[in-house]
Formats: sequence, C-alpha cells, structure tokens
Amino acid sequence: MFSKIIAGVKGVMRRMGLLRTLKDIEHHKKVTANDKDYANIDLWKKEYMNVPDRLSLYYRHNGKDLSRRMKTMRLGKVSARYMSKLIFNEKAKFVINNDAADEFIQNTLADNGFYKNFKRYLEYAMAMGGMAMKVYHDQKRVKISYAAADSFYPLSNDSEHIDECVIPNSFQKNGKYYTLLEWHEWEDEKYVISNELFESDSADELGTKVPLKLLYDDLEARVPLEDISRPFFVYVKPNIANNYNLTSPLGISIYANAMDTMETLDMMFDAFYQEFKLGKRRVLVPSSFAKTVTDEHGNTFQYFDTRDEAFFVYQDSMDEKEGIKDVSVEIRSSDFISAINATLRIFAMQLGLSAGTFTFDENGLKTATEVISEKSETFQTKNEHSMLIEEALKDLFCTILEVGKIIGAYNGELVDKADMEINFDDSIADDDDTRINRWTNAKNQGMAPRVIAVQRAHKITKEEAEKWVQMINEEERAVRTVTDAEANKLFGGDEE
Repeated sequence: MFSKIIAGVKGVMRRMGLLRTLKDIEHHKKVTANDKDYANIDLWKKEYMNVPDRLSLYYRHNGKDLSRRMKTMRLGKVSARYMSKLIFNEKAKFVINNDAADEFIQNTLADNGFYKNFKRYLEYAMAMGGMAMKVYHDQKRVKISYAAADSFYPLSNDSEHIDECVIPNSFQKNGKYYTLLEWHEWEDEKYVISNELFESDSADELGTKVPLKLLYDDLEARVPLEDISRPFFVYVKPNIANNYNLTSPLGISIYANAMDTMETLDMMFDAFYQEFKLGKRRVLVPSSFAKTVTDEHGNTFQYFDTRDEAFFVYQDSMDEKEGIKDVSVEIRSSDFISAINATLRIFAMQLGLSAGTFTFDENGLKTATEVISEKSETFQTKNEHSMLIEEALKDLFCTILEVGKIIGAYNGELVDKADMEINFDDSIADDDDTRINRWTNAKNQGMAPRVIAVQRAHKITKEEAEKWVQMINEEERAVRTVTDAEANKLFGGDEE
C-alpha cells in the first residue's frame, strides 16, 4: 500500500512538473489548462483506483503507534463502471449511409478492437472527467489510440471542441526517464504534428531535449499536412458543466461534486465492518485471567487483546465469586444499513441517478439491474451523456476517413456527420411488455403506421416488419372470408 502511495505522489509531481515545463517550451502554443485542473484529475483518479489519502488511519493502542487502512465501498470504480455501461455496450450499432465508407469504418473499428478499448476508456472518462481518441496510421492501416485525462493537455479550443493539444508519453529505459511529446497544432491553415523527445535522470522532471533518432528511427520531427478539415484527435468528456473551472475546456468526473458523500459512505462502511469485528462475544472474567507482559524496563502490566474472542477485565472492585458474566452488545447492523442506504440515495442524486440505483445490505453494495423507466433520472442522465458521446464518435469516424484517404487505404467519398447514425442500446430502459403495449396503443389510436408499430414493438428491421404486416393482413383477410361465409350460410338458412 505504501509503495502505491509513493508511486501516486511521484506521478502527481511528474505531471505538475511536466505542465510547468510545457508552458515554458518555445516554438509551441501554450497549454490552456492549469495546475489545479490536473490536481483535481489526480484526486478523482485516486478515488477510481481506490487509493485516496484519507483511507490511511493512524492511532495508538495499548501504548503502541498503529495504522490501518479504512474499509471502502470503492464507489469511484462502481459509479464510473455503472455509468459507462449505461451509455455504451457491444450492442451499439454504427451505420454510415455510404457503402464504401461504412465498410471501411467497420473494418477499421474491428481491426482496432474498438468496442473493447472504447468501453474501457469511457469508464476512465467518467471517473477522471475525459479522455482523448487519436487517429494515426502505420502507412497501411488506420489506427486508434487513447489517452486518459491526465495524459492530455489542450492548447486551444472553441466553445465546443478542443482544436490543438499535446499528448505526452512517458516511460523509463536504461535507467533514464523519457517523455515523447506529440504536438497537434494549426499553422497557416496547415495541420502540423510535431514530435519531441526529452531525457531526464529524475522521474519528476521533463529533462533536456534529445534527438528522436535516439529511440525512434522512423519518427519525423515535424509533419505538416494540407487539406485537413479536422484535428486527428477527439476529446470526450461527461456532459456535466465544469463548476471547478468555468473557463477550462476539460471535463469533470461524474462524482466530482459527490466527494464528501463518498468520504462519508466509506467512514460509515468502515464503522459497519468494525462493528462486526469488535462485536464478538464479550465476557467479564476475574483479572487473574488477563494477559500479563513485561516491558523492557521490567515493568509488568495487564492488557486486553482485541484479537481474542473475549475481553478480560480487571476485577479489583468486583466480587470474583460472581464468576464469568456475558456482556456482549447486540450488533447494530440494521441501523448501519439504513444509514448507508439513506446516504447512497444522496450519492445517486448527486450523480444524476435515480434513488435506489445503489443499495446496501448484509451481502454488500449492489447496483440496480431492473428495467429503468424512460422518465427516470437515470435514463435522462444517460441520454445527456450519450449526446456528447454520439457527437464525438461521429467526429472520430470522419477523421478515420480523412486519414484513410491520406495513406490511400480509402478511396471513397468523405461522409458528413449528417449521414451517420449511431444507435445506442436502450434495452436497459425498456422491457418487452411495456414496449409492445406502447406501440400497440399508438397504432390503435391512429398515431403510428402498422409497419412502424410492428418494427419498434419487436425491434426488427423495416423489411422484416413489412413481411410481418403482410402475413397479419393475409390472416385477417382469411378470418374475414370465413366469417362472411358463415354469416351468409346462416342468413340463407333463416330465409328458408
């Protein structure tokens, strides 16, 4: 645990030092974010990694200095994973209304393991406030890489997008610390990608600039590109206004405004655990049964060992003839569970989720698995985040096509975002009976065509729905024919 904390502190120091150095580098635009932005990102990252400083407790017991780590509910991980699952999963479908473009993008996504990697980094984005997707190539294929929020530094932005950035890649080799800086900038309507390599003896400093050839044989220092309409990276963030820095282009964690509640919940969970740990059976016994030890000065004393199943108590003022007495205290599990659940409802509200999304019982923390109503807070929050994710993915697809054209891997037309459809899986907010009844009522009330009602009610394609409707119409005509024949026969019998 101690090594994790030291590593985390070094990481923070390195990022703070890197940011200060980046602002001093000449011949490049300056980073628009500040130290406080990245200090917050590191704070949110620690919560996600379950290594916040507040979990370390120090105290004295039986004359000794002791320490322990608080038990935690790991809500940083739990909430980020829950939100990312709500927004995106493997059932999401991307449709490009251009056969050549659709085929190229689908193949590129499959080649890069997009569903798996995007889902993982989307979880990081929910936890740390953002992440970047970078499009590049290896001369033959278009590739996609990712950068978490703490490895992305914006240089310029407008009201909606970050247009320029620098992405650092730090690593250690042969006892030295290296950082490769990849700059993405616009210069006189040209898109310029620059690479710089720095070497240092310390993990806390960027160091001095060294030739790229030292580690990279095929990497160019400067690559100007013409006729480029967009940057080769896309920054994704949660759809939450940044109330930590109103002018920052960076996002904030989904739990950025729930940190106090998370701390309270961990304190309550730790107390709940200690209640069971210290709630073992306790008895009063004569002091002669207490443990006696001798210190380095020859002094003897008696003490209680909390690891024993019973506490031994001094009996100086008690008649030892009374013998052993059971003084066990009833464990207050129901009180703790009620208090934790009440606070979890507050936590869910702060994340924009419905009350009851997170629940706690004797078996631990649980997340909602039942169907989520379309009118619920959870569903509305999911849709808010999905709006930005959808826009970012369309930007990514446009960039993939442009990079594909540069290397000749794609020879078709560039496609506008208006010709792209992204269908997220909304089954979590719907169940079969509710969906079928809704579209049946819409059709019966004349508010939806039969084909559309069948298609949406059963989640099938339009072509399948048309076949179903044809079969339904034929069955109805057959029933009407039989009914008319029976009626005529009956009517004719009456006449006779």
